Amino acid sequence: MENVHAKDLVVVGHLMRTHGFKGEIKCAPQTHDLNRCKKFTTVFALINASTLALEVESARVANDIWILKFKGYDSSEAVQNLVNADIGVPMKERIPAPEGKYYFSDLEGFSIIGDSGSVIGSVLSVEQLPSVNAFRFTYKGSEILAPWIKECVGEIDSEKRTVQISEAFLAKLFDMRVG
Repeated sequence: MENVHAKDLVVVGHLMRTHGFKGEIKCAPQTHDLNRCKKFTTVFALINASTLALEVESARVANDIWILKFKGYDSSEAVQNLVNADIGVPMKERIPAPEGKYYFSDLEGFSIIGDSGSVIGSVLSVEQLPSVNAFRFTYKGSEILAPWIKECVGEIDSEKRTVQISEAFLAKLFDMRVG
């Protein structure tokens, strides 16, 4: 089987715990297509700094969780070492995001456009926080998190690779942090 590096994979699920005693394992999907698991032939477990190719024997959806069975793993003991691993597929197998939605990694490097229309920074990362998603970028010499809410984030233009951010909102955010 081909040698694949973790950086070349997109995570599609997180292996949670064994299921039954015949080698099945529960997986929390990390994709918007819940039935995607039924199309898997091979996935790669991300364990520490390495990847392990796993041939999918069967897959089904049960209560928004995937139940997966890998060839050669025929007992709960055999799949125990996979618990808490992420599973991924090669980037070329990534499915497009739904209309109006974005993969966070695709937004990295986009230019941040301020109220005046000029570039004020670039997206370092997009982070999923407990209460809101946020854009991390450098603004006026400080690295900040701008919340992905309508009062702060305007239009995202994939063709121009830009994200519009309200500098007026950021000014209020800075005033709150300073005071």
